[in-house]
Amino acid sequence: MTDRAELFGHDLELTGVTGAVDVGADLAASPAGDLRLTTGEQNIVQALAMRLRVRREELARLGYPTYGSRLHELVGQPNNERTRVQLMAHARTAIEADPRVAEVRGVTATVLPGERDVVRLSLDVLLISAPNPLNLVHDVRLGSVTQ
Repeated sequence: MTDRAELFGHDLELTGVTGAVDVGADLAASPAGDLRLTTGEQNIVQALAMRLRVRREELARLGYPTYGSRLHELVGQPNNERTRVQLMAHARTAIEADPRVAEVRGVTATVLPGERDVVRLSLDVLLISAPNPLNLVHDVRLGSVTQ
């Protein structure tokens, strides 16, 4: 295992973690039916995406009271500048809590054309011991109209 693979860890691979909104995650299986593992940079991408998807304190009973994000608190809010600023702040806070993240260099929130209740968050994340930032994209469905 390489140093980067060790540094960014390993976990069970999940499908449906990144990409489309409202898609559940599931365990990935190999053609032989075994559970697949994810390592290194692929693992950190999956881990950061899950950190955004999980509600903060949802895993408190398992010993992780500060894991997750507060993005869910904004579901149902109008898709306006104030809500988008709050989304960016909640996403930044959640990602910065991961010890493998050196710095969140930037966060943007964009309303997707034709999807007035979906906000696309783009985060430029500098990982520890990584020369270039990772671009992490996460869509949030607010469930309301733009005002």
